[in-house]
Amino acid sequence: MKKIYLTLMCATGLLMLVACGSKGSDKENPEKENAEAVEESSETAEAEEAAADADVWSDPAKVEELDLNALYASGDFKTGTTVIFEDDQHKETAGQIPSQWDVKSGTAEVGEAEGGKYICASGGDCHLFPLVNNGSNAYLPEKFAAEFQFLFGKDAWYHVYLFDSEENEVANITFTPTLIEWNAAKTDDNWIHGDLDELDKVFSKTKWNHFGLTFDNGNLKIFLNGKRVTNLGNIKSCGHLMINCTESDGKSHFIKNIKISK
Repeated sequence: MKKIYLTLMCATGLLMLVACGSKGSDKENPEKENAEAVEESSETAEAEEAAADADVWSDPAKVEELDLNALYASGDFKTGTTVIFEDDQHKETAGQIPSQWDVKSGTAEVGEAEGGKYICASGGDCHLFPLVNNGSNAYLPEKFAAEFQFLFGKDAWYHVYLFDSEENEVANITFTPTLIEWNAAKTDDNWIHGDLDELDKVFSKTKWNHFGLTFDNGNLKIFLNGKRVTNLGNIKSCGHLMINCTESDGKSHFIKNIKISK
């Protein structure tokens, strides 16, 4: 009996020594403890930031609707009186490919939230061509306006391209939550470039935003939320347009109420 008791006592003592030694080794490495704590804190902060971005930027169910009539009344952008193409998605079925578009790459389907329906573009580099006049490449007149509403995902990029009837690029416009860039071909075959940053106060995180452009016999103007960004002159004539959504960080792009008018 004494032998068993002594054996148990020795085993217990040995375990206590191992435990104490382990604690002591941790105390001897405070830098390791601090580094692990900092890393854990950083990971938590990044996760919380990502969740906040997803909630604010990328969910059509959590943003306010845009008052288009107020934008037309108070902003620089004016829509045309005759509609060439219009898609407000109200006749579409959620979960289906938008019927008025030729999706030439990537994926796009109709989504629905309390505020209405929209196009969700994802699947990488998504190229959307509006189907006008049975897929014509020459439906844009010498005077027209194009517009749509959009939401941002974190680090998302939107692109709008203008082409002539022979598929030659006339202009491209790129915008992110903080930056817009534009390139346009002039009639003398030279290209004009420009950009504007610090757009945080122009774009809204809590409601739908508005992109617009007008073309009037070579005069191209670009608008963000009703305010003119740039005015370019002597630009080549256009035949058709494309909206390109470049997926980033796994986020989707959302657009709706697309209209081309003259």
